[in-house]
Amino acid sequence: MANSDSARSFMARHRTGILLCSLMLFLPPLALIVQVTSADVDLCGSWCPRMFFAIRKGAGIGEIIGGVARSYMGVALVVGMLVTTIFFGRYWCSHLCPVGGATELGSRLIPRFLKLDFSAIPAAPVRYGYFAVYLAAPLIGIGSLCCNYCNFATIPRLFGAPFIQADMAYFLRTAGIINLALIILLGFLAHGGRAYCNFLCPIGALDALASRFGKRFGKRVQVDTHRCNGCGECHAVCPTWAIAVKGTAAIDQLSCMPCRQCEKVCPEGAICYAKSV
Repeated sequence: MANSDSARSFMARHRTGILLCSLMLFLPPLALIVQVTSADVDLCGSWCPRMFFAIRKGAGIGEIIGGVARSYMGVALVVGMLVTTIFFGRYWCSHLCPVGGATELGSRLIPRFLKLDFSAIPAAPVRYGYFAVYLAAPLIGIGSLCCNYCNFATIPRLFGAPFIQADMAYFLRTAGIINLALIILLGFLAHGGRAYCNFLCPIGALDALASRFGKRFGKRVQVDTHRCNGCGECHAVCPTWAIAVKGTAAIDQLSCMPCRQCEKVCPEGAICYAKSV
């Protein structure tokens, strides 16, 4: 496999710029797409991508349908994301998600000696353990994790706090303080800035499953084991620690985002974005 596609890939070359554009399109104070398409100013309300699939105990069909209808833009966002992921990989998470993008870009401003390395923690068991609790908790009536502990609410409120009094007040409450601490520890201070995405984001959990399911249908970041010399450069730059190096590199498609940072640093040209062979 050759990595010549990297040189001509717009998404790979302009990833940082695309992330910055996503912040302007989805987050306060601009939130251009959100405000043009709805009466919302953030990713709650009709743009909520999380609440509609967390079904509460005793909810009837009408209530479930009503929840989907209320979050119609969030539903469209999630469906579009999953379909795209099946054929192209997790481009929403790597290039377009304003929440993960904000923590990753913020982490780049943090000195390396302050970074926390979570790579020793197996991401998939934590991610799907949390996802199971996220789905089960409202079903068995012990409360919901949808709003109280939501990165899709916390990041927009963090951006909106200087302009919106209600957003500032949110961070003076217990849930806001806890969420801010999680964003700081698992986002801004995390190596790569994506520990929250990898551990606690239910949208990321769904997206990773779609990526694994679609591995045979579309392109993914792959390693040519015949060319790989096991240097570990790819492992060092992966923001989701999706690459293990044991003799040669291996990529976990449940965690990999096609940010293609690994492809850029590979000295042997052993990593490329291509269909499985």
